[in-house]
Amino acid sequence: MKIYVLVAVLALAGCGESEAAPPEVLEKAAAVVECGTFELDQGEQLSQEAGLCLLGAAQKGQIARLEVTVPTVEGDPITTVYATRPDGSVEVVEDNRQDPWGPQEVTREVCTGPVVAEHGLTFSQCGKTTE
Repeated sequence: MKIYVLVAVLALAGCGESEAAPPEVLEKAAAVVECGTFELDQGEQLSQEAGLCLLGAAQKGQIARLEVTVPTVEGDPITTVYATRPDGSVEVVEDNRQDPWGPQEVTREVCTGPVVAEHGLTFSQCGKTTE
């Protein structure tokens, strides 16, 4: 009987992915500018307005959030959450655990120099967080 209970617990533990922790700056913020949540189709681009919302908040030192999910070539979702910081940098959390062909991990970086480019947001420099 003990073995069946253990097997059932282990089976249930594998059900559903645990959510990636949000960018740390969002957990501490009193007010957050919402720039939107977007699920893009294959080849679809992020709207200029969404990128400009995040860029504007970064320039003003406001805390803002933007979430973008894009499919891989095979159609697996990759979700990236961007959160601006009071110093104008952007915390970028990318979750590619649903991509069986990728590293299946969550990465966190702090980036500076955000720019709204033709194919979404780009940054002049990014580095892994040490927090």
